Amino acid sequence: MNNLFFRYLFLLTVTLLPILSPAQDFAKGADISWLPQMEATGYTFYSDKGVKQDCFQILKDHGINTIRLRTWVNPSSDKASGHCSKEETVAMAIRARKWGMRVMIDFHYSDTWADPGKQKKPAAWEGHTFPQLLTDVHDYTADVMTALKTAGITPEWVQIGNETASGMIYPEGSTSNWSGLAQLINKGYEAIKSVSPNSKVILHVD
Repeated sequence: MNNLFFRYLFLLTVTLLPILSPAQDFAKGADISWLPQMEATGYTFYSDKGVKQDCFQILKDHGINTIRLRTWVNPSSDKASGHCSKEETVAMAIRARKWGMRVMIDFHYSDTWADPGKQKKPAAWEGHTFPQLLTDVHDYTADVMTALKTAGITPEWVQIGNETASGMIYPEGSTSNWSGLAQLINKGYEAIKSVSPNSKVILHVD
């Protein structure tokens, strides 16, 4: 009996070892989607020694190896003034990769911040039927993922929705309608995998 137990333990250990990542693969990340907006309004960044540097350089010097980037459908329709658009997300992802950073993409499925207090659907999707919303999520997700792929970026992780403990794309995707929420998430998943099959798809709760 003991021999069988230790044989099982050995096999389990051998099976799990390839899954465990070495310490250097630990993702130490930050969401710096605000960086282009800050730079555009005159912010500058300095090292511990007071030397003016690229924000990416400072983060890298402090051990950051992963960057998360939020992307909004049409931020120019909101007070965000165009920041976090598809184009800016792609440009930031390219910049992150040039600094040797791993990349996570965060789809908010909104024109602005999405969180438990507000999961407002994009203005362009207002009034759409539920089947249309499913198409909207799929096509928009695929469009952003394709733009990243064209730029040579394969995100390591892609996040469907932001802080979705109560759902996303209200009211159709709220947790009062689990079937609708599941269908919307699956459409995002399908689009991501169709363009970037190696990206890990994750859900995000606050």
